[in-house]
Amino acid sequence: MSRKIICPNPNCGYTGDARQEARGSMAVGCLLCLFLLLPGLIYFMFKSGYRYFCPRCGLQIGQDS
Repeated sequence: MSRKIICPNPNCGYTGDARQEARGSMAVGCLLCLFLLLPGLIYFMFKSGYRYFCPRCGLQIGQDS
């Protein structure tokens, strides 16, 4: 589910849905799990969640943990 935002950038002023990106890489996490299970699990634990960006100017608005 996308967040509704008002971009704080004074040159943008976008109002609408934020662009959502995952914080970590699934490929890196799986690669770490293949070689050593513990580093892969730690990576997934710390890199879970999403970051939210303005789709017009690319400014990072916030993140989930």
